[in-house]
Amino acid sequence: MSGRQRRRLVVICVDGGLPGIIRDHGFFDLRTVLPTVPGTPVHELRSIYPSSTAPSHASFLTGTHPSGHGIVGNRFWERESVAEIRRRADDPLSAFHPYERTSLTAPSLLDWFAQQGASAAAVHFPQTFARNARAAIPACYSLYAPARDLVVPLSPAGDAVADGRVTLPCPGHEPTLYLRLDQRTGVITIGDGHAAVAVTDGSPPVRLDIPVPSGSLSVAVSCLLLDGNRIRMKLGTAVLTMGFGGLDPAPRRRGGDGAASLHVEYTASPQHDFHESPRAEWVERTALDVLDEHDPDVLFVRFNQADHAQEFLYWHAVRGTAGEQGHAWQQILDTYARIDACVRRIAEAVGEQGEFLLFSDHGIDYVETHLSPNRVLSDLGLADRMVFQGDSNCAYLYADAPLGAGVEERLGDALRALDPSVGVPTVADRARWGLPVGSPRVGRMTVTCGRHIEFQYGEAAARADVASASHGHFPSDPAMSGFYRCFGRAAALPGPPGDITGAASVVRAIWSRMARGI
Repeated sequence: MSGRQRRRLVVICVDGGLPGIIRDHGFFDLRTVLPTVPGTPVHELRSIYPSSTAPSHASFLTGTHPSGHGIVGNRFWERESVAEIRRRADDPLSAFHPYERTSLTAPSLLDWFAQQGASAAAVHFPQTFARNARAAIPACYSLYAPARDLVVPLSPAGDAVADGRVTLPCPGHEPTLYLRLDQRTGVITIGDGHAAVAVTDGSPPVRLDIPVPSGSLSVAVSCLLLDGNRIRMKLGTAVLTMGFGGLDPAPRRRGGDGAASLHVEYTASPQHDFHESPRAEWVERTALDVLDEHDPDVLFVRFNQADHAQEFLYWHAVRGTAGEQGHAWQQILDTYARIDACVRRIAEAVGEQGEFLLFSDHGIDYVETHLSPNRVLSDLGLADRMVFQGDSNCAYLYADAPLGAGVEERLGDALRALDPSVGVPTVADRARWGLPVGSPRVGRMTVTCGRHIEFQYGEAAARADVASASHGHFPSDPAMSGFYRCFGRAAALPGPPGDITGAASVVRAIWSRMARGI
């Protein structure tokens, strides 16, 4: 038996995984690769409010609502000034604290496992990593920056050689890339002094993986020679992977094996240039590397590709023309199939001694309207001292001073003028929904919106018609529910949790049964 194949617990989140798709197409049935391992059917798993990635994972790990664990959205702030929020809001590295373990205000499963003497590790799983070394387990987490096209001027650098350099934008860093064109062969070499790749004019993209101070950066690169003095360089979605607790995020194998996808995904949704970040196969391989190198008792893994696919494709799958629907659904199903293949290979490597819990943090629904509350602030002349940030369906107003008489009413009226579904919940409403009351994280005012509507936090038009998809709406909406299923001698015994806040007690029950040899 290999070192991987011993009794351990593997918790896998398929972010945004829909129970109907998984049930109807037989995805994530580990009995196909581990036929002697008992398993459960696919159950629906009710989410929390907001039903989004960061708060839902926090509820999974802590067994409580945002009022307990403090993660009130995929984006929130605390005591920062309005100027500081505006400065940092668009920087993924500065704004990813909702996903950090140290932002939790309640103990999590990681604390419980440590008390049991069990070791844990995690791959791309929110609230399992910490920049505080004392709280860190071996873990990694990925952020991404948009794809870009850059024109790089070249200068003669010798016999039939021209050089150029360009700054590569990525979260928190701006590494310099050096380009060298061999004018005799047409080969363009691109690197940073540590790693390099070679491309030719118009050749398919290649993956460049380079170290940066906070981790490893992976990006797809292709080039088009405009003339002897300029190169158009196309950069795909850049993925920054940070390592914690002794986990090295650099690619284990050289030759462009990092987290970034080489191609634009989800082409059934036109007019976008998103490359999957990180790709599913990279998550799988990293999880297998972690098993080999750190040998944890408990491994947490998250695949976020289904969520990305549905955010781009779900509107086209349910609201598009017949042709659009077929194309979009096929690409969604193809994404599930890729994740399913990765999950099965992890299960095979762990073996029949393993215990497996699979779940999703939320569902998805189509969106046809974007509302910009910050544009409303600008129109009311309040943007110099207030800013909205928050989640898809739950916006928080941060202000440097109390709002003052009449401001909340003016704001509520202006937002409701955009859409009648907009509401300003009372203290009792927020407590009933599981949001904290009085916490600086929810700002000085909370605003909600209805189904098929989503808040945006830039300075775009106050209202826009879109063909999009999202999550975050109330868990009473069945579309927001995720899925749950288990495999293993101990994992298949407990009943499913009533909602995602009950998952922590199920995990503890599974581990306790494992400890008793069940």
